Amino acid sequence: MPSCVSAIVCWLGRFSAVRSLMLKLEKTQIFLQQEAKNKHEALQLAGSKMLETGLVSADYLPGIHARETLASTFLDNGIAIPHGMPQSRHAIKKTGVVVIQFPEGVEWGVNQPVFLAFGVAAHCHEHLRILGGLTRVLDDRLLCRYLARTHEPEKIIDALEGKPLPGLGSLSEWQKAYLNQSRRETSERGWVSRTCTRSRELTREYLINNINGLHARCGSAMIAALTHYDTRVYVRNVSKNGEYVNGRSLVKLLGLELVCGETLGIRLSGLHAHEALKRLDQLISEEFTLI
Repeated sequence: MPSCVSAIVCWLGRFSAVRSLMLKLEKTQIFLQQEAKNKHEALQLAGSKMLETGLVSADYLPGIHARETLASTFLDNGIAIPHGMPQSRHAIKKTGVVVIQFPEGVEWGVNQPVFLAFGVAAHCHEHLRILGGLTRVLDDRLLCRYLARTHEPEKIIDALEGKPLPGLGSLSEWQKAYLNQSRRETSERGWVSRTCTRSRELTREYLINNINGLHARCGSAMIAALTHYDTRVYVRNVSKNGEYVNGRSLVKLLGLELVCGETLGIRLSGLHAHEALKRLDQLISEEFTLI
């Protein structure tokens, strides 16, 4: 794609992303106390609710299952984000989300029970803004458990809008916990360099050229590429002057809300920092636009 055309596509994408910030979840888009025997049934239910609420036409539904075969849409803390393939976007009638609660849980993968499924319908990379709005929910384990059992749809709306819930703290407390949890994860999940030697930090900035932004599949590919490297990895959205967060967490990567034309900042240190940086150079410069 010529650079001038690519720039126009990125600009239009940013305009769409800004519009999606005005997206408001309605009670009619929240379905509590649902049941599904397995992930297949859960995906079918998510698709039927998206159809029922007028977000998509029937042509969108096969893409939800196809998307799941490429990479799991499970995020963390009992939450999944089923959505269709890029080829299915013609079937989207309007940008929106449905929330489906499974109080008994649905096995999404090995040791991956899902209690809340957010069915996403979004043109281009609008879904990054939608997912970005979920990050404070995804980062609070207690809050996720609360929402998985609530009988009041208003509680889910309040949580997504950042309103304090009884006994669960304020938005400012969540934001503070967001950075603290990122630091804890680096130790609890072994995402730190195991070497005792001090190594010089390596930093790099990458312009995101994927018209869909740094979406879930890109994030998953990035995490997978770093799996075997003994390296600390932190990332930030340079364009928004964001803070560094854990680069091995899909939730944190999606929370950056990196859209086409924005800049990803990476900071690496540890035994394999140089090798990891070479792999990221290859992945982001050669493969991201194809994912």
